[in-house]
Amino acid sequence: MACQAPDLRFETFVAGQENVLALEAANKVIAEPGNQYNPLVLFGPPSVGKTHLFQAIRARLDEVYPQWNVVSLPSCEFMSECEQAWENQTAPEFRQSLWKLDALMIDDIHLLQRSQPAKEELYHTFNRFVANGKQLILTSRESPADMLDLGLPLRQRFQSGLVIRIEPPREALLRDLIVQEARRHAVRLSQKASTLLVREVRNARELQGVFQELLLHGETSSRVVPLEEVRGILQKHASSQLKISDVTKVVCDYFNVELARVRSASRRQSLVQARQLAMYLVRELTGAPLTQIGGYFGGRDHTTVLYACRKVANDIRKEPFLSQAVRDVQAQLRG
Repeated sequence: MACQAPDLRFETFVAGQENVLALEAANKVIAEPGNQYNPLVLFGPPSVGKTHLFQAIRARLDEVYPQWNVVSLPSCEFMSECEQAWENQTAPEFRQSLWKLDALMIDDIHLLQRSQPAKEELYHTFNRFVANGKQLILTSRESPADMLDLGLPLRQRFQSGLVIRIEPPREALLRDLIVQEARRHAVRLSQKASTLLVREVRNARELQGVFQELLLHGETSSRVVPLEEVRGILQKHASSQLKISDVTKVVCDYFNVELARVRSASRRQSLVQARQLAMYLVRELTGAPLTQIGGYFGGRDHTTVLYACRKVANDIRKEPFLSQAVRDVQAQLRG
C-alpha cells in the first residue's frame, strides 16, 4: 500500500476545463466501482494532476468502503513484486493475492512496458477483475493506444474501459491554482505578480516551487509580495532547470560526436544511437513534450521521438554499455 499524501484529496483538487472529465470519472468510479468505467485510465504529461487525483481516489475509497482491500502503488513497485515472484517461482501465489483485492491502483503504467512479468500478471488480473466487478485505476504519461510495447491484448483491455487525457493548465486554471496556493501558504501576491505567474508558470509543480521559495524569503502574510520578487524567483528557477540542449550536449560529449550532426538528418549508426539516447534522457529528465523534443532534433515527428524513447528503455535492460552510458550522463548532469 502506497503512502498517502494528506493534501492530495478531492477537497484540494482544483478543477478546470482541462481536468473536469477526469474528476467526474473519478467520482463515478467511487459511486459505482467495478461497473462500466473499468479500468479507469488517466493519462497526460507530468505535473497536470494525475497523481493528485490518483491519491484522492484512494483516500475516498478508504472512506466509502472501509471494509475493502485496496492497494495503490507506483509501477516500479508493482514491477519489482512481479519480477520477484517470477524469480522465486511464487507467481501463482502472488497472482492469487492480487485476485483477492477489491481495487488495484497503479501509477505510471507506461513504465510497465519494460517488464514482461508485470505485463503478464496485470493481464491476468485485468481479466479476473472485470469478470468479478473489481476496480482497476491506472495513470500514465502516454495513452494506452501509444504504448506499443505493452502488446496488443493488454493495450486493448486498457482501451476497453474509460481513458481520459488531462491537459496542462491554461490561464483560467492557473489563476485558480495560484489563488489556492496563496491561500494555503498564507502568501499575499500583488496583481502584477499573479499575472506574471500565469504567464510564465507551466504547471502546478512549478507553481508549488515558487511558493516554497517565497516562504524561504521570510514572512509573507504581513506584506504583499511584489512583482520584482516573483520575477527573481522565476529567473532563478529557469536558470537552474535542465534544458534539452543541456542534456544533448552531455550526450554528444560522451559519444564524442558533434551536436549539429546529432540534430541533423544523418542515419549514421553512431549518430542514431546518440540521438536516440539523448531523446530518451531529455524525456526522462526534463519532461519536455514529444513535439518539442522532435522539433529540437531537426523537426522530427513526435512518433519518432516516442519510438526512440521506447527503444532505449528496452535496450538499456539488455545492453550493459548503454545502461552505463545512461548512468554516466545522469551523474554528469547532476554535477
